[in-house]
Amino acid sequence: MRTIILSGLVLLNVILEATLFQFLRIGDVKPDFIIIMVVAYAILEGGAYSSVIGLASGLLVDILFGRVLGVNAFSYMITGYIFGQAHDSVFKDSILPPVLFNFAAVLIYQHLYFFLMYMTGNLLHDGFSYLNILMGMILPQSLYNSVLGAIIYRYYLHLNNKDFMKRRTY
Repeated sequence: MRTIILSGLVLLNVILEATLFQFLRIGDVKPDFIIIMVVAYAILEGGAYSSVIGLASGLLVDILFGRVLGVNAFSYMITGYIFGQAHDSVFKDSILPPVLFNFAAVLIYQHLYFFLMYMTGNLLHDGFSYLNILMGMILPQSLYNSVLGAIIYRYYLHLNNKDFMKRRTY
């Protein structure tokens, strides 16, 4: 049951990210709900869960909307793995880890994404400036995600504590 629900959440998250969540933009900055889900499961379940969620979400995004297959998948997966390493040493009921982790996760994800896009030759624009992207997109998105991530994390925590999510089928 857990796998079905998480798969449904990943699919729903990707669909909503591409459609309805576009209206949550503030200026040119939109929240990244995939990062929020990856960070929530990194805190709740560890690196294996968050890496798989990041990989699946990223592959769906790459297949549906990406220019290069695997860039989002790799970036989300590595981000999930990094934050999943802190799983055992994080107090799961606190509001501070989701805030800090979502802020840092956007920084790591976006840097990985832009580095990979640059290395594949898909980020060759005349006006490309690291400082413009950092100040105009990455830092505002980090702040936006940290606020929303703290709120949405509570729902993932509540869902994860349900009995049907605890039963293992293996």
